[in-house]
Amino acid sequence: MKLKSSDIAAIAGGVLIGPPDIVVSELVTDSRQLSYTDEIAFVAIRGKNHDGHKYIAGLYQKGIRTFIVENLPENIPVYPEAAFILSESTVAALQLIASARRKAFTSPVIAITGSAGKTIVKEWLADIMSLSLPVIRSPRSYNSQIGVPLSVWKLDEKYRLGIFEAGISHPGEMEKLQRIINPSIGVITNIGDAHRENFPDYVTKAAEKLKLFRDSSTIIYCLDHKIVSELIDSDENLKRKELISWSLQNKNATVFAEKVNLASGNTGINLTYKGRVYYFEVPFQDRASVENALSVTAVCLHLGVSQDLIDRGLRGLVSVPMRMEMKGGINNCQLIEDYYNSDPGSLGMALEYLKAQNGRKTTLILSDFVQAGRSDPELYGEVAGLLKKTAITRFIGIGRSLASCKHLFRPEDRFYYSTDEFIRSIITNEFSNEIILLKGARVFEFEKIARVLEQQVHLTVLEINLDAISHNLNKFRSYLYPSTKIMAMVKAFAYGSGSSEIASFLEYHRVSYLAVAYADEGVGLRNSGVTLPVMVMNPDPSAAELMIKYSLEPELYSITSFQSFVSVADRHGLIGYPVHIKIDTGMHRLGFLPEEIAGLVAEIRKRECIRIISVFSHLAASENAGLDNFTKKQVETFLSVAGQIRQATTYPFMRHILNSSGIVRMPAYQFEMVRPGIGIYGAGSFDGIDLRPAGRFKTRISQVKRVKGGEPVGYGCTDVSDTDRIIAILPVGYADGLKRKMGNRRGNLFIQGKRVPIIGNVCMDMCMADITGVDAQAGDEAEIFGENISINEIAEICETIPYEILTSIPERVKRVFFRG
Repeated sequence: MKLKSSDIAAIAGGVLIGPPDIVVSELVTDSRQLSYTDEIAFVAIRGKNHDGHKYIAGLYQKGIRTFIVENLPENIPVYPEAAFILSESTVAALQLIASARRKAFTSPVIAITGSAGKTIVKEWLADIMSLSLPVIRSPRSYNSQIGVPLSVWKLDEKYRLGIFEAGISHPGEMEKLQRIINPSIGVITNIGDAHRENFPDYVTKAAEKLKLFRDSSTIIYCLDHKIVSELIDSDENLKRKELISWSLQNKNATVFAEKVNLASGNTGINLTYKGRVYYFEVPFQDRASVENALSVTAVCLHLGVSQDLIDRGLRGLVSVPMRMEMKGGINNCQLIEDYYNSDPGSLGMALEYLKAQNGRKTTLILSDFVQAGRSDPELYGEVAGLLKKTAITRFIGIGRSLASCKHLFRPEDRFYYSTDEFIRSIITNEFSNEIILLKGARVFEFEKIARVLEQQVHLTVLEINLDAISHNLNKFRSYLYPSTKIMAMVKAFAYGSGSSEIASFLEYHRVSYLAVAYADEGVGLRNSGVTLPVMVMNPDPSAAELMIKYSLEPELYSITSFQSFVSVADRHGLIGYPVHIKIDTGMHRLGFLPEEIAGLVAEIRKRECIRIISVFSHLAASENAGLDNFTKKQVETFLSVAGQIRQATTYPFMRHILNSSGIVRMPAYQFEMVRPGIGIYGAGSFDGIDLRPAGRFKTRISQVKRVKGGEPVGYGCTDVSDTDRIIAILPVGYADGLKRKMGNRRGNLFIQGKRVPIIGNVCMDMCMADITGVDAQAGDEAEIFGENISINEIAEICETIPYEILTSIPERVKRVFFRG
């Protein structure tokens, strides 16, 4: 549904300054994730650490024309085409606009609240319901005073069900969310300690959450949660509604469940509902997951979903990575990192999850709670009881409150006042073959502990000079118009440099887009906090769900890939999901051939679930002047095809075809965006541009020894000298990216100001160098490539290209980032 700027001003009760007829179909509050600017209204929100009004000028330059503000810009005449809607509170205006959208929606709306499990229940319920009808859900954990209206704004009559979550941290907030969502069906998961500090007790907190269901026709809840069930029974309004209760203990519940752990790792559930018996299985055994699945099942049964569909949906449930993240650790350990919600309720669920893991030693590292609002002895006595109940092998408490209550725990349990104190005490070999749960409030920065326990001790590192990357990026910018956008390539671990760190740096330096090869690379960027739009250049069809979940934008390169993604987007009820179309103009890798465009155009015209953000192609020989005619032919083909697609879309999109060498040699073809790749990292040969190498691959000498004349060095005895010599053994081999072709004196290292030859065959984890005559000892630094030995030289020796050298350095080689 589209509105005009005058409509929005009337709904929000604001004053309109500017054109009344600007069309708006989308609201945004975060300027960083804009993929397009047509028909967007920017809501300028003030927070404790930010002010959206600061971004108005830049957004106007990008093309946004409607702004909802609390204060007008000082120089209004510089925004001649803009409509400003002046409001006392932009958050309140946003909520009023969303409320109006909700009133126009006639299909059922489900709202989910509770202390924990809201996001998981919402995601699982939406996954199952979308098997049979179009569903719109709130993205990720959009459950706040801002996230909820942004989610509700997406409602449209093409959806037959809306599912939203609602979270609160202070009294009075739920009434505002109720007016926005106005759910026909309400689901409450549980009541725990999250944000308890702002409520005098659990009853007050539960009563505040139940205000969400004031005008609902149905409430679905767990009868075993006494506070919730008693509040509903005692409220004259709530108890008149249709109440659907479920229970694992009380056979009088609407849905009574009995569960059994199966040898397969699943949980079997026998349900009784309205006199009928059902059997389902869920692929989990921990209590929290089973309870969340039962909430979902109760909703499905109430809505009349068939048993077969519920069964298929429950068996296909997967973990929602909103809280806990699992990683490999040192000494064959497994880390579970849980920083999302630090309270006793979430701890109990996390411990249940930990207990469900198979048979290994378990360690819990826990920080003080910062949200509970209870006395320390009561709170940490409960924690001690949980540890005893779940039989955790080892407990480490961090924080002054926990340390003051250590008498409540076992004698062998350890306590530290701070995260840094604990880190200083770590002996890494004391952690071995165990599962370690890191459960910490954010202020304790448990990420520091994770880095230590993930760390692999390795003297070989790849240093990345961030100032060199900034220099190179600005050199490429000097060839571009101010309006030309940059899509930075960070695929293949950012050409070996470290994806998330480089992506965050490029985001700071105002690139417009990032591009990765595969969806899991994009997920890694999202998990590291990168918010820029990300294009996935080689998306596997099976990764569509993952891309949608993490707001990644696929490259579509064939009718099959187009139809495959569109089918998933349709199932999610998406509208205008951003995608990119790849054209094969002569390189003959992925892409639509020109003769396939008519079929693509026909598909585009009948699809509303996607929006084409860009059309692009790849030059095969932009660096080669002898093939410029071929390159020009590619560009001509590209422009012709892009024109055909433009006629089909009826809206504009970006075009891009230039890579690093293309930017330097053919800037006339920059169009709306360019894609610099390895040039950003200062590798490769680009005539006419002064680039700085950003990477320095180095190691340190492990051992120095004298080898007598006539004795060989290395596998195969390939290096023998007639004279005595001094050799260095270094901890870098072909498993670290040092190519075997560098051995047997073909390649060099740079040690103590001199080049020294690599002797013998390069081993998997080591190499040897002849340092005779060099004053070097164990611990001294050795450069493999960098300031003194260029990566281009290495590539020439190995008969390859710098791309391969950089991308063959594996992640076990630590990346170290510096400025200078």
